[in-house]
Amino acid sequence: GSTWGEGERYLVPALARLRGRHPELRVVLVPHEPTRNHLMRLEAHLAMHELGHVRLSQIEVTGAEPREVIVVDRVGVLGELYAVADVAYVGGGFGRRGLHSVLEPAALGVPVLFGPRHANAREAGELIERGGAIAVADGAALEAKLGAWLADPEARKVAGAAALSYVQTNLGAGRRSAELILRLLAE
Repeated sequence: GSTWGEGERYLVPALARLRGRHPELRVVLVPHEPTRNHLMRLEAHLAMHELGHVRLSQIEVTGAEPREVIVVDRVGVLGELYAVADVAYVGGGFGRRGLHSVLEPAALGVPVLFGPRHANAREAGELIERGGAIAVADGAALEAKLGAWLADPEARKVAGAAALSYVQTNLGAGRRSAELILRLLAE
């Protein structure tokens, strides 16, 4: 979810290689900024790696058949897509923009993968510690970890449960913080 070019550079080749071992694999790519230029670059990258793809708008408007990869070309649907995902790759961890929210997929019991740059995302580190997420250093690691979850539904389920448990454990943290601040201000 919410991918950037830096991560797509690793993700697309990994998906192409995994497709050979997992022909049932279906991917929904959600660019963070679905601009015309970004979509065209992403689609060229998918074609270069021989991954059949179609834009979500084409499916919605013309009834085009879903392909190996559906490219989401509008904003506002990521939460709904996480709800039907088996695994989520969250973008931002391979670039300098910062990791996007790992809590959205985790809250739905979806295990999470992301790039190595996540130091500013406390939740990402805590999800890793609990077994609900994995940070990958490069395309080979991304392929290996995603491939392991695809090959082992039980391990994927355990990781998803760990992700959900982490979120549930932290429910109400905002309210507790606000109450603490109000008490401190009242003193």
